[in-house]
Amino acid sequence: MTYQTDRSQELYKRALAHFAGGVGSGTRGPGGGWMHGPLYVTHGEGSHLWDVDGNEYIDYLMALGPLILGHRPAPVIKKVCQVLQERGSLFALAHDLEIEACELICRMVPSIEVLRFDNSGTAAVQRAVRLARAYTGKEKIVRFEGHYHGWSDQLHWSNRLPPEAASQTGILDPLPNSAGIPSALAPTVIALPWNDLDLLEKTLIQRRDEIACVITEPILGNVGGIMPKPGYLEAMRQLTRENEIVLIFDEVLTGFRAALGCAQGLLKVQPDLTTLAKAMAGGFPAAAVGGRREIMELVASGKVMYGGTYNSNPIVTSAVIATLSELARPGVFEQMRLLGEKLANGLVELARRAGFPASWSGVGGMFQLWFCEPERLPHDYRSALPILQTSPFGQLWEGLLKRGVLVQPKQDNLFLLSTAHSEADIAVTLQAAEDALKEMRQPGG
Repeated sequence: MTYQTDRSQELYKRALAHFAGGVGSGTRGPGGGWMHGPLYVTHGEGSHLWDVDGNEYIDYLMALGPLILGHRPAPVIKKVCQVLQERGSLFALAHDLEIEACELICRMVPSIEVLRFDNSGTAAVQRAVRLARAYTGKEKIVRFEGHYHGWSDQLHWSNRLPPEAASQTGILDPLPNSAGIPSALAPTVIALPWNDLDLLEKTLIQRRDEIACVITEPILGNVGGIMPKPGYLEAMRQLTRENEIVLIFDEVLTGFRAALGCAQGLLKVQPDLTTLAKAMAGGFPAAAVGGRREIMELVASGKVMYGGTYNSNPIVTSAVIATLSELARPGVFEQMRLLGEKLANGLVELARRAGFPASWSGVGGMFQLWFCEPERLPHDYRSALPILQTSPFGQLWEGLLKRGVLVQPKQDNLFLLSTAHSEADIAVTLQAAEDALKEMRQPGG
């Protein structure tokens, strides 16, 4: 293919005049790794995407997670259009679709006895933390470095750390990850390195009377798919229960992507509360928080305020029903897992053949290629920092891009698959990767 971005560049210049930063989200511009400016797209179909310059890509962004069924999945589009045409888009009143969607989720995720819908992952996480504080009567949050729980003032702390943190041990002061976050919130946050069981145990026991909740991504998707150490989540579950602390799994990214029962079903650890979004609705903006009935009863009773005009509207709940019905078909996740592992293992083999140290982490539907030996795979954000500073992943990204393969630009991002990806896609991707890796080894590559 002849790779061009002239039209994208023109649109970016136009957007900069009145559109803040030229993009609708920081992940789409230069700050998100798009070194030559944002990519402007026209349409997607299945596992493929087209841009305004006519370039076609095999897409492993999958809209950063929601497109678990690929672009424009026919069953979801049909269901949503039917509901929109026959029933309308919004009532701000109760309807049967929200009940059906809710029942589907509760059947698939055993830890969720009761739930309520929301409109974004950030909002769902805020609700979950509020519920934990109301239920326990305590205020502090334990979160982990590198994990992403949305952009709210109360939780957007220590998502990213300065490079010098790599050599430090113990608990560091929480770091706000945006200007405009009040420093007065810092005492409500305890930020720990992930996968450090001794430090977690010590913190929870010593400060049990202060800590309302522990919130974690069960698989660290926002740092390249880092997996929990064996027994870590199980011990976290036991420690939180023993110390009367609510355990929240943020499954906004992993929910209905890692497995039909979410990451908690795959890893066999049940939290008290779960937040969901992204893959749950196959590309429509639905989210939810759910869990133990006795905690969620605080919402039912009205003690914890939980409102929202757009919550569980007919469009998104119909998308949830259609998406989860497709994901529940036999063999869907097994096929996606096998394809993902074939791609991940193939990338590692090609990188090593080209002279690069390589390994991968994550699960089939969401993984990352790391330019390091298996024994150096990071176990938390601090151990990832040295790799992130020196990784040639950006070169691979650019090499794949010009060969028609679209992945997230940074080493701490992910390859995201969908049920629409095929064996042919994997073969083409591996050939593109082989050529890109060879090019990286050439002088000036």
